[in-house]
Amino acid sequence: PGMLAPARETYLAAVAIGRRDPATGLPRAVGLAWADASVGAFACAQWSADDLPHALQAELARLSPAETLVSAAVARDDAPERAWLRPYTLSACPDDAFEPESARIRLCRHFGVATLAAYGCERLPLATAAASAIIQYIERVNAPLLALLSDLRAYDTHGYVEMDAHVLRALEVVEPAHAVEGGASQQGATLLATLDATRTPMGARLLRRTLLHPLRDRATLETRLDAVAELVERLSLRQRLGPLLDGLGDLERLAARIAQGAAVPRELLALASGLGRAPAVVQALADCAATALGETRAELDPCADARDLILRAVADPAEATGRRLRAGYSADLDALVDAASETRQWIAALEGLERERTGIRSLKVGYNKVFGYYIEVTRPNLARVPSDYQRRQTIATGERFVTAELKEHEAQALHAEERIAALDGELYAALLAELARSHARLRRTVGALARLDCWLSLAEVAVARRYTRPQLADDAALEIVGGRHPVIEATLDGVEFIANDTRLDDLAHDDDPTRAMLLTGPNMAGKSTYLRQVALITLMAQVGSFVPAVRARIGLVDRLFARVGAEDDLARGLSTFMLEMVETAFILRHATARSLVILDEVGRGTSSADGLAIAQAVIERLCSVTGARTLFATHYHELARLAGTLPRLSAWRMEVAERDGQAIFLRRVVPGASDHSYGVQVARMAGLPADVTARAAALLSQ
Repeated sequence: PGMLAPARETYLAAVAIGRRDPATGLPRAVGLAWADASVGAFACAQWSADDLPHALQAELARLSPAETLVSAAVARDDAPERAWLRPYTLSACPDDAFEPESARIRLCRHFGVATLAAYGCERLPLATAAASAIIQYIERVNAPLLALLSDLRAYDTHGYVEMDAHVLRALEVVEPAHAVEGGASQQGATLLATLDATRTPMGARLLRRTLLHPLRDRATLETRLDAVAELVERLSLRQRLGPLLDGLGDLERLAARIAQGAAVPRELLALASGLGRAPAVVQALADCAATALGETRAELDPCADARDLILRAVADPAEATGRRLRAGYSADLDALVDAASETRQWIAALEGLERERTGIRSLKVGYNKVFGYYIEVTRPNLARVPSDYQRRQTIATGERFVTAELKEHEAQALHAEERIAALDGELYAALLAELARSHARLRRTVGALARLDCWLSLAEVAVARRYTRPQLADDAALEIVGGRHPVIEATLDGVEFIANDTRLDDLAHDDDPTRAMLLTGPNMAGKSTYLRQVALITLMAQVGSFVPAVRARIGLVDRLFARVGAEDDLARGLSTFMLEMVETAFILRHATARSLVILDEVGRGTSSADGLAIAQAVIERLCSVTGARTLFATHYHELARLAGTLPRLSAWRMEVAERDGQAIFLRRVVPGASDHSYGVQVARMAGLPADVTARAAALLSQ
């Protein structure tokens, strides 16, 4: 357990590739399964050719598995699908491990059922194959973990907002986009770190999963927002719940270790202590109005029988008795311990008795692992040794002896210790087996506590940072008043963040809708920050969080797309511009009218003429064909003229003031277009030599 990161899952994944379509050469379908054996989570999904490969890659990006099982054929360097899995550590399994019919039989045998219909994967042969590969692999490398995989959940990723690895990295959802000097991560510069005020490891893991899986279902989100809202509004409730969750420990993994039969006494007592707080949590939630809080309260089973059994059976390790089980739990074990104790007491008293019997004041009774118990007599006193002493060992200072009675008591003590250890082991294993019968109840309880911890974290951050509840809508509008970037605002240490508004209209209900904002302005003026904050506010709303804005009305999005930042992928032979075009092409092919697209400096990696032409063609496609809600930041000021001719496009700029030839970035988004890039001023701010910037300014004026 000490090797696992407490605030994130460690997933084992498996990918099953279906037969290829002769016409396209691509698989007809792909299945994915994953397991976190530390908590017993086990799930699978399947996608058709229409969703590949982006749906698989997006889900793997969310999971970030530590190890991914594939068939030997897929593991080959020349396999076409290998490119889909390039960032992940692959382990090759025999091809027959993914055979669908054998997989179905193996899973049915594992769960003790005749059909997989109850698990939702009866008609998902490749998802079943991937799940079976995980079972087979764990059976080979660590069979006791199979006891934890007692359930399988088939799920559909279409219920989540689709975000690929580019979006997660660009928005810094759970990992920072860049590392600081020496390779260390800027852990605080992520959305997760900004929202994480959780008190338990299981709550922290749930918050991470929540941010990686924004929802499309408005009803579920409203229920979650109701829970967060009640916690925001009721200070007394937060004050009662906080101390109850503080120091609760990782009950989720502790419960799993019980089911595995691996929990030690310290862990059992920690679980019992945690369960002891459940009644107080139930009482604190008694008058809550939010449906989700009421449902959470109903799932909080204190598991009093399991807790009482632990407290009655398990000895406190702090007492240093060397026993795992408490005195009084087993009469047979207590009898053995008493007998062993009497024997040890006789041996402890032997030294005094023998000194008195022999008159040898320096006589000692000792023990070592080689010879066992012995009586040691120094050389000057050897003549006084009784006849019943049996010589055992000669040492430099004298001799060591045993007696028949001492050997008999030693045998009794050793035999008693062996019997105590054997019986203690049997009774402890039986105790774990008895507790394992409560595993399903324990999982429900710790799941409820994790949800409560997650919602309480969102509420406390919302109060501390003045977040507001977003209004969710089924249309495709997007309106944010006084929006702020949550991560940057959290790092300003009290300095005010300049808020900005955003408005994108719904095509169906507005006569002259704005679907795209063309944003111009110099580097360092805040264009990228503005783009990201709109995307982050949307994401936060669709995980059920309050948002950093005065007011926000979010028409639910189906997908988030981001093309920001300059990078390359030399391992695949992709230059910065080529990678930019690949990502832009993906967006244009997959964005819908319900998507949110943020694009930053499209076309900058080639000549000005080429770049300007590409940028204009992209914005025309998004406005006239796709209709996606789009924020398009660019240095190409010439594109601003499109706002007068292209429907659904409006021009905006980052406001900049000039004083004595210096650019002052005001961080405000205002209507209109920029007519300067202020590149020379930015170069001067960056420390370019004065003669260079002076020469550049002269050339620019010419």
